[in-house]
Amino acid sequence: MGEGKRGKPHSELERLEIFAQLAADYFRMVELFRTAGGLVPTDSPEAERRQWVELFRAALLRKFIVRDEHVSLKLVVRALRLCNFAADRVLAEGAEAVAELFTAEMVQGRQHGMPGPAPEDGSDVFEDVLYGRLLHGDADRFHRSDWAKDRDRLSAAAARRFDAEHALSKALDVVSYGLAHGLLRSPAAPESDPGPASDTGPNSDPGPASKVDG
Repeated sequence: MGEGKRGKPHSELERLEIFAQLAADYFRMVELFRTAGGLVPTDSPEAERRQWVELFRAALLRKFIVRDEHVSLKLVVRALRLCNFAADRVLAEGAEAVAELFTAEMVQGRQHGMPGPAPEDGSDVFEDVLYGRLLHGDADRFHRSDWAKDRDRLSAAAARRFDAEHALSKALDVVSYGLAHGLLRSPAAPESDPGPASDTGPNSDPGPASKVDG
């Protein structure tokens, strides 16, 4: 499945500009709601508060790791390659570093409304929580996510998401560097196409396949 058209950025440069703001907001949220260290009783209000903070954090991270979201790291890496008009070495190496950090295991590809139960390996269980309980009220996924009442299992499922934060932080650094130094520019549209730059035109070759090009 390709990137959805609803709300799609008008250019690859706009994608990067939006990404930079949203990623900065995400890390600001993480800092503001950081919980104090130390153990607390599992049945205490503080334990419940910490779990809700963790769930909201994982929900906000979703837009950066689902492959078809407009600011997914997969598409941000592609945009970095396309917009690096001067072939700046720092930008090029930074994009590859993000691709290395954002592994295939972190990419979430199963979308809302797709039939069937979650995979047995548990890789998709948190999607059922997001769509069945947090972001939407999908009935099928609500019932499949009944295990979410198990706090330990829910925390373990959410924690798997946070591995992607290293890649997200690196991507924010690289994009911010490119924007601050005027090193990013959307690729020109082919002469035969007067409209916005295409994602699949001859000027849109993202280069060699990487771990996020799955």
